[in-house]
Amino acid sequence: MENARISGWQMFVITFFFTAGTTWIILPGKLISDAKQYSWLVCLWAMVYGLAIALLWLFLAKRFPGKNLIEIVTLVLGRWAGGLVALFYILYFTQIASWVTRNLSDFMNISLMPRTPQSVFHVMVLIICAYAVVKGIESIAMVTELLTPYLHFVFWIPVTWGVAREWDWQNFNVPFEFHFLNTFDQTKYLLGFPFMETVSLMMLFPYVHNRLKTSYLLGVFAAGTIMILSVLMPIGSLGVERSAHLVYPIFVLFREMQFTGFLEHLEAILAINILFVVCLKLSIVFYCAVLAICQLFGVKKRSAVAYPLIWFLSAYSLLFENIVMNVEWVDNYLFHYYALYGIVFPVLLLLVAWMRRMNHAPLSGGNRPA
Repeated sequence: MENARISGWQMFVITFFFTAGTTWIILPGKLISDAKQYSWLVCLWAMVYGLAIALLWLFLAKRFPGKNLIEIVTLVLGRWAGGLVALFYILYFTQIASWVTRNLSDFMNISLMPRTPQSVFHVMVLIICAYAVVKGIESIAMVTELLTPYLHFVFWIPVTWGVAREWDWQNFNVPFEFHFLNTFDQTKYLLGFPFMETVSLMMLFPYVHNRLKTSYLLGVFAAGTIMILSVLMPIGSLGVERSAHLVYPIFVLFREMQFTGFLEHLEAILAINILFVVCLKLSIVFYCAVLAICQLFGVKKRSAVAYPLIWFLSAYSLLFENIVMNVEWVDNYLFHYYALYGIVFPVLLLLVAWMRRMNHAPLSGGNRPA
């Protein structure tokens, strides 16, 4: 395993950008369409759920200090069963990376460069992220820390100005009845994306040398708060009906902002922000996938895995023909699929470890990382 150290602050910003990632630009329109002016409540209970399962993963990590997710799996379940579950997690990490890549290309293709083939965006971004992965997690953490002030400064100043000028409380008085069970069923995808994706960060836990629990939970909480604000801003400024019919309501909000009479088209600033944030999230999950492969198969050089993986991720991200197919998959299958990795496998690991301790059976069988 890489000899690296991450501070508590760096873990906080990594968790924040990984969890918020593409969510704040992609999901607001769909959430508002499903829950109307009550979409902020959906974000609130999803955040509570995210904190609860984060505690589950922290408890699992505490039982096996100094070990990441792949090491825990192979240690508890043994070489063969653990290796199979580790392969599932590798598939999970690569799928998240490919979906993040596709989210970026969809945004660029729909909003900015419709004539550019999506594979061009995929390869360009993945090459940069693969280079970051080869350089190591400390480099990714430092870049994330460096970009944090800029990303917040150039986002919140225009948003505060624009939203304050256009805000209308009457936009929340839409005649829409709130039925908890029905709304929960329609929006359960938010429990999976992004909150169950953060199980991937268990690959980074051994690198954090202080305040792991605090930084991890605060990162999830801050990302949940951003999600709440990202649905409140379009509703208050654009209205429920219009926001519900927009693919990227935050982007439209920026596009329609105007400072005095000469500063317009602030969506270019947001597009740069989105590019940075997506690259940060993609680099983190890309690193998790490469590290897991290296540990499971004993590969010593990350570059031998990272660069070939570019082509697999680029091809896999083209699995959905268009954004509509992606949305349908998220609606129907995403929560159940993510629950396998975020809930079922961690609980299984805890149960097996508990039973083996009750029977005084030693935990062994995990391969040491390369």
